[in-house]
Amino acid sequence: MGPEGPFAGRRANRRDNPVYIHLFNSPPAYTAGDHVRGLLLISQARSPRINIVLRGFSITPHSSGKPTYIELCRESQDLFVSTGNSSNFDLLPTSSSNPGKAELPFSFTFAQHVSLPPPADRDWLHPEDSFNHPRFQHSPGFPLPPSCAATSTDVQIVYQLEVTMESSDPDSLPVRVRQELKYTPPPPDFHPTLLQPDTNFGTTLPKHCSHQKFIRTRKLFQDYEERAGKLKKIKEKLADKELLFGFQGSDEIPYAKFSISATPARVLVVGSQVPVVISIKHLQRSESLASPPDLFIRRLKVQLSFVFNVFTPGDPSARPPKKQHVHAERGHIMLCDKKYEKGSGRLLYDGLSLLDIANVKLTGHDFTPSFTTYGLNLEYELQIEITGKCADREWSSIVCTQPVYLTTAPRVANLSELEDGFLVYDLEPRPAYQEVDPMEPPHYLNVSWGAQPLATTPSIHEFGSRHMAPPIADTVPPPEYTAS
Repeated sequence: MGPEGPFAGRRANRRDNPVYIHLFNSPPAYTAGDHVRGLLLISQARSPRINIVLRGFSITPHSSGKPTYIELCRESQDLFVSTGNSSNFDLLPTSSSNPGKAELPFSFTFAQHVSLPPPADRDWLHPEDSFNHPRFQHSPGFPLPPSCAATSTDVQIVYQLEVTMESSDPDSLPVRVRQELKYTPPPPDFHPTLLQPDTNFGTTLPKHCSHQKFIRTRKLFQDYEERAGKLKKIKEKLADKELLFGFQGSDEIPYAKFSISATPARVLVVGSQVPVVISIKHLQRSESLASPPDLFIRRLKVQLSFVFNVFTPGDPSARPPKKQHVHAERGHIMLCDKKYEKGSGRLLYDGLSLLDIANVKLTGHDFTPSFTTYGLNLEYELQIEITGKCADREWSSIVCTQPVYLTTAPRVANLSELEDGFLVYDLEPRPAYQEVDPMEPPHYLNVSWGAQPLATTPSIHEFGSRHMAPPIADTVPPPEYTAS
């Protein structure tokens, strides 16, 4: 059952409230296995019960037009329950820094996987999903998605603490206070080679783009400037533009044909550089050209495109019945736009690393890792456009439109003070990534907030078309689709 509206009738976490949530050492973002610790500062009032809940939920559209609240995980604790007519607040420790208020400590641990099923009133299985490649999840067991919000819609993924302090007066409403938390999932285990470009995968471009370029000009001759006089250059230029009829140049017009593409790493780490290798193949050229012509970069544009897909299941009970619908919200993040305005530009050759041209990094923006959950997913695509020059001809081409997977960097333990001459790491070990069959019924998952079995020897997984696939994916090929 989805949570009731998270904001209606609730108060923001403020010190002048009857109850205040005070967090200890709150990081910018929590991740799986992190402890959420703190105190509740409570006014000395009569309350038969005080409860605190840590939960995660998403807000997605419904076919009726109203939002749907889908709980992903929940852990609840009763911090205080009155056993008699009195509230027994006198027995609670009082705050030395906040006179007149009692203290109730609490502690939670962030889970790693979704433990609650989606609402049962609709079919959350997307018709184009395969067994081993769910574009939208439809059963518990997958990693918790990160906190995020779509830019132009009301779609959100929220994690929050909520305190409910019931009133001893039956005619009074309970006091509810919420504190939002930011959550970022830990990076899954993947093969290290996915962090580097692999040209063996090949590259694909949209139909309106082409890897191949054709250049035809007399200036492909390296000694053209020396052997051609000024008048001859003018006549040949006019003849090439069909402005001077009857004139035939004495020299042939050489040509060169080449292809250019760029291959990025399949997995990009937020906050790190973007490794890309540029590949050039000289396909054909005139026999009079002793060697392939030099190519130069005049402008380099690198942008990260994202697609926020929102899946709204159909509602057969509606009149008329509502069909399934997928809404895609698109956007672009410019990572680099570098121009060479002096000289011919930067020499371009096969195997050139993008990082030798510009320091392209995933910084300066609040990047959300790739994810998939109930009715939502976030996909990325790296697009690279190069404007180049060959002899006196300029050309422009999109050389890369590659889907990529964004993940966070593994957390590094914080160094504390030296103890007995040795470095001490005060961060607890991170939970290992666990692959769970997304098609398995919930009662087989044994996923709970209290104790989650984690793999002691995490296996290596490759991203791409089967990055969240169960073991059967090794024998059943997944369908290929792109962020469209």
